[in-house]
Amino acid sequence: MRVALLSSLVVLAAVGPVAAAADAGKEPSAPPAAVRLRDRETIVFYGDSITEQNLYTAFLETFLLSRFPGKDLAVFNLGWSGDTASGGAKRFARDVAPVQPSLVFVNFGMNDGGYKAYDEATYRNYLAAQGALADTVKAAGARQVLFTTSPVDDVVRKDQGVYNATLARMADGLGGLASERGLPLIDLLHPMLDVQRRAQAKDPGFTMIPDAVHPNAVGHLVMAYLAMRQIDAPREVGEIVVEGERVRAHGATVAGAVARDGGVQFDLTLPFLPFYVPKEARPALDLVPLQAELNRFRLQVTAAPGDAPLVLSVDGKTAGAFTRAELANGVDLALLDGAPWAAAGRTLWEAAQYRWKEHFEAWRVMGLQKPAWMMPALASFDAHARAQRAYADELGRSLRALARPATYHVTLRPQGEAVAIRSVELSPTYPLVSFDAAQPPETSPAGVAWTPVPFVDGRVDLGAHYTGASDVVAYARVVLQADRATTLHLAMGSDDGLAVFLRGARVFAHDVLRGLKRGEDEVELPLVPGRNELLFKVTQGGGDFGLAVDAQVLGLGKVEQVTSP
Repeated sequence: MRVALLSSLVVLAAVGPVAAAADAGKEPSAPPAAVRLRDRETIVFYGDSITEQNLYTAFLETFLLSRFPGKDLAVFNLGWSGDTASGGAKRFARDVAPVQPSLVFVNFGMNDGGYKAYDEATYRNYLAAQGALADTVKAAGARQVLFTTSPVDDVVRKDQGVYNATLARMADGLGGLASERGLPLIDLLHPMLDVQRRAQAKDPGFTMIPDAVHPNAVGHLVMAYLAMRQIDAPREVGEIVVEGERVRAHGATVAGAVARDGGVQFDLTLPFLPFYVPKEARPALDLVPLQAELNRFRLQVTAAPGDAPLVLSVDGKTAGAFTRAELANGVDLALLDGAPWAAAGRTLWEAAQYRWKEHFEAWRVMGLQKPAWMMPALASFDAHARAQRAYADELGRSLRALARPATYHVTLRPQGEAVAIRSVELSPTYPLVSFDAAQPPETSPAGVAWTPVPFVDGRVDLGAHYTGASDVVAYARVVLQADRATTLHLAMGSDDGLAVFLRGARVFAHDVLRGLKRGEDEVELPLVPGRNELLFKVTQGGGDFGLAVDAQVLGLGKVEQVTSP
């Protein structure tokens, strides 16, 4: 398994109202104001269909939740397709005020320009509407952050930059409004145009705005990056450096480092989860330096003896295998999909998306649209709607638990030899009373009539040996000889459930109904010098019946299969 290394990225030049003013021969204004979060915030993202897409907003939500695990944050997306700043001011009392926001991110402008060449009246109406909305937000007791709108793709739109020129005039005017009122401004338009033009210069077919107006996941991550870098938040998850047997860290905390079996192991405590980037958005990481600037989580290994690749395992599961050169250059740990912090980030992302859908249904579908199929005339509808809103709110509160950082056990060891398992010994079948019920192969293996069978290409078709068996459990036994204390990594698949025993103790269990898929489960086993007996317990509910095992040493040990006594 390989992951992308830290590489040099295109450093984004922030071309915004400041640069525009400088180009016009004016004095540049002060740097953009940082957006600071209080310990408790109710945050609203407010805008048009680009906000309603719930992508840049979702990126920012999960960034804030993971970056500030100790803060009490509630996030609402109240974007509305086709809306304008004027419409936003009018519907604020209905849609925003009820959630009692403390911080409102406002992103209007795409529709306000009318999709036409610059017009002075349209421009003034837009700024007046933004001013009225700012008054409304302030009157509600909330702080406000302004966004300039994202650009259109003028290549896809084929208007030779006409509408982007309109949006640029509006963005510059919004910058003036922000200065007058002392409001933070996050410029999306000018930097995104810069990114877009640089990318299209290299690849004329590039777009991050496929319909010319609505960014895709890549474009939304660029938007989120531009906002993240203006938020006052920690920017480094951690920097871990391994120098031979010595491990040091910055940001994250390392404890209990021990050299063992040609490698090193230690406990790693993170200050917060790294920001999770879904795969569909990752091409944006070649466009903006998000990882290096805002999500730095890096492992570097120097002075490592030997030539074999090193395997990085976290909490007993392989997260990646890397050459010595890759590790010397540095590996981006935030993009290791096999690591538990990535799994936690992915769960947070998916849960936040689900919570948004539930809130959208409560707010828009049930609260405002009330379609006939939902039977709003029934007395039970109001109770159902209230329960839906309460459910969505509770889901939002529960996201904080998913964002908590953790301590992980990390090992870095040479990738050893694959262990050839040529045969297994099969037990008779036993009735499947329950997954955990112990049968004779676990309690008294010497009295079991074992039958040796070939283990071909890392698997055995148990159905061929137990014809017609259903609702049973069977066992496969393997004995391995190790020349020293070392670690054995098993990548396994089974049809159906699987448990693994090492020297009589259960070390892995997965009670499941499934088809056989190689590598679906994995476990790392500590082998002792000499004989190590492995026992695989496989349950069968019906249909196919099988076991697959691929074994590899992690460390310097030599391991081979031997016959049972």
